Amino acid sequence: MASQTQGIVVSIKPLHALVQGVMGTTGEAALLMRQNASPHGYSLRPSQLRLLQEARAVFYIDDAFETFLRNALKNIPESVQATEIAHQPGMEILPLRRSSDWDDHDDAAHGHQETSAQASSDHDHNGDDLHVWLDTDNARIMVEIIVQKLAEVYPENAQIYQNNAKILLARIEVLDQKLAELLTPVKDKPYIVLHDAYQYFEHQHGLNGVGSITVEPNQPPSITDVQTIRKKLRDRNVVCVFREPQFSDRLIETVIEGSSVRIGTLDPIGADLEQTPDFYSVLLQNLATNFAACLNDETK
Repeated sequence: MASQTQGIVVSIKPLHALVQGVMGTTGEAALLMRQNASPHGYSLRPSQLRLLQEARAVFYIDDAFETFLRNALKNIPESVQATEIAHQPGMEILPLRRSSDWDDHDDAAHGHQETSAQASSDHDHNGDDLHVWLDTDNARIMVEIIVQKLAEVYPENAQIYQNNAKILLARIEVLDQKLAELLTPVKDKPYIVLHDAYQYFEHQHGLNGVGSITVEPNQPPSITDVQTIRKKLRDRNVVCVFREPQFSDRLIETVIEGSSVRIGTLDPIGADLEQTPDFYSVLLQNLATNFAACLNDETK
């Protein structure tokens, strides 16, 4: 007999959407990072620390990404099942691009798939790009992991989780078709982003990102970096520079001053999106729509 799925805590919205999709109507997963904020500088409230202490299971990307969880996870009871998603077996992992000038290297071509041995080792994840949910192939693996982990906590609901996962995976299949329709016409158009959060999306869809203004949003670029990006705007005929709603536009305005480049908006975690059953699909479709709108020559 099925039971209520209780005590499930999830770090960020995209992952929460997949966990909730697998849980379905058996319960409501608690989301830690609700407001329009960045995981790079988020802090847990006392009530959220209590949620973690009382949880049955916690899902997060990696404590190198959700750094606000690092100390809290060290102090949760051993009975809490904590699942770090990013380095589970089967996940495709891309290395961080260490420079905002992506012509310096070809890291995106050298991603690797996690093996069971790698996933269970205590290796350093700080060299990995952890925006893994922006690749729908990774999302499929994430759904499988979530089904497995939830079924370990609530085995009586295993069949329900599997059925819900089939529905979720079917939605992702439809999503892939929509993304291809939106992005194929603009995939060769050069653009620059505020910070390097979209490598998985670019890699999967063959987009022509040529650089970021900063590697990390809390690390301002040097004067030399800004000059390099401004030169790239001219030399590569960059069509669009993409801002993010969680961060100030000051850097972007400095970089594009005096140019005719367009400004678009991208949000990799859906900070302003309502948490609905279709959240994951809406998040990625919004990204694709915003890429296409800014890069399409017909919008000039």
